[in-house]
Amino acid sequence: MIRIMIVDDQQLFIDGMEALLMQEQDMQVVSTATNGKASILHFKECRPNLVLIDIHMPHTDAIKLILHMKEAQPDVKILVLTSFTDEDLIVAAIYAGADGFVLKNLHGDHLVACMRSVMRGEVVFAGEVAQILAKRILERKLDKRELLDEAFKHLGIHLSKRELDIAYLLAEGFSNKDIAQRLYLSEGTVKNYISNIYQTFQINNRKQLMVYFKELLEKKPVT
Repeated sequence: MIRIMIVDDQQLFIDGMEALLMQEQDMQVVSTATNGKASILHFKECRPNLVLIDIHMPHTDAIKLILHMKEAQPDVKILVLTSFTDEDLIVAAIYAGADGFVLKNLHGDHLVACMRSVMRGEVVFAGEVAQILAKRILERKLDKRELLDEAFKHLGIHLSKRELDIAYLLAEGFSNKDIAQRLYLSEGTVKNYISNIYQTFQINNRKQLMVYFKELLEKKPVT
């Protein structure tokens, strides 16, 4: 049984989704929430294996919510819903760990199919979202972080996702405080990651490390 949690500030949408999913014998809505605080409490209590979350809820940082859920339960699948396309927000949700991104005007049967695909371990970007990502990849806007990862791998260095996030932000010149705020980490945690990165590259000077990362980006050809 697929245990589903729906997080959306519109009760009408929640009611519609519950009615739709009641028709699926292998799906059960175990919890709903209309804001971030309630969703965290319900998530801990119900431990769903699939979360549908609206990324545009007022007074709720959906990106932070995705990060929290993924850190608390790494195997949970998260399908992000949106009523309009926002390129930067889509990319931020993907970096936060979202397993799929679909528009809310998707036909019900198609949405259920996307949910099943996500549960099979597939990454789903439906409709205009797929077009946006394809466009940004072709333009290499998605992005220097990926190019930096390619450069590291070329050197035989494989960083974790979080280490790569921090290395990229270091290369962009962000302070520890800014990095912590962007990644929803404590400054102490950021410092620990940076210490590990220093050891990996055998460079103990922040400015030298930034210069080195920028040189790697400049040398790596765009493909």
